[in-house]
Amino acid sequence: MPSLAKAYIAMITALAAAVLTVVASRWNPENLGHFVLFFALAMLASAMKIRLPGFKTTISTNFVFILIGIASFSFGETVLIALGGALVQSLWNAQQRPRPVQVLFNAACLTVCAAAAFWGSHSVPAMLGVNLVAAMMVLGACVYVVLNTGLVSLVISLAERCSLKQVWPSCYEWTFPYFLVGAAVAGLASAAGHGINLGMTLLVVPVMYLVYVYYRMHILRAVLENISSVSRENEALLSGASQGR
Repeated sequence: MPSLAKAYIAMITALAAAVLTVVASRWNPENLGHFVLFFALAMLASAMKIRLPGFKTTISTNFVFILIGIASFSFGETVLIALGGALVQSLWNAQQRPRPVQVLFNAACLTVCAAAAFWGSHSVPAMLGVNLVAAMMVLGACVYVVLNTGLVSLVISLAERCSLKQVWPSCYEWTFPYFLVGAAVAGLASAAGHGINLGMTLLVVPVMYLVYVYYRMHILRAVLENISSVSRENEALLSGASQGR
C-alpha cells in the first residue's frame, strides 16, 4: 500500500479515536433498554450488505438506523451504532477475509461520518433557529452521504493510484439511489414515531430488507448486462478479424 494511503488511513483513524474519546467522556444514555434493542436491530441491518460493482467495498442498510439515531438518540449512542455496524458489515459473512487495515478504516470512516452527520444536523438548524425533524434528517443524510462516499473514494484513489475524479462519481452513482431510499424510510419512521418508537423501528427492518433484495437484484442485473455487452463486443471483434483474413 502506498505511503500516502497509509498516512490517510492513520489520519482518519486518529480522528475516529478522538470522536470515541468524546463519546466515552460524555456517555449517558437516557434509556439503555431502548438503545440496546435498537443497537441489535442496527447490527441485523448491517449484515444485509451489497458489494458494489468494481469496488472492494460494501454498503448496508445500517445507514437507515444511523439516521434514525441522529434524530432519536444521543451523540454517543449514534456513533456506537455506526461503529458496531461497520464492524459487522466488514466481518460478517465476508466473501474474503478482510485485512485488519480494511476493517480499521471502515470502522473509523463510519465513526467519523456518523459524528459529522450528527453534529451538522443538530448544530446548523440550531444556529438558524430551525427546530424541525425533517430539516435535521435531510441535513444529516446529506452530510453522511457526501462524507462517506468521499472518504471511501479517496482511500481507493490513494491505494490504487487512480484519479479521484473517476472513482468518486462511480461510487456516488451506485450508492446514491440506495442512500436516497434509506433516508426517506428513516425520515418517515422518525416523523411517524415522534422520536424513539420501537414499534415503528421494528417495521423499518422488513421494509429495508425488501429494499436490500431489490437493489441487490438491480446490481446483479446491471453486472450481467455489462458482461453480456462485453461478450457481444468481443464476438464482433473476433468476427471482424476472421472476415479480414
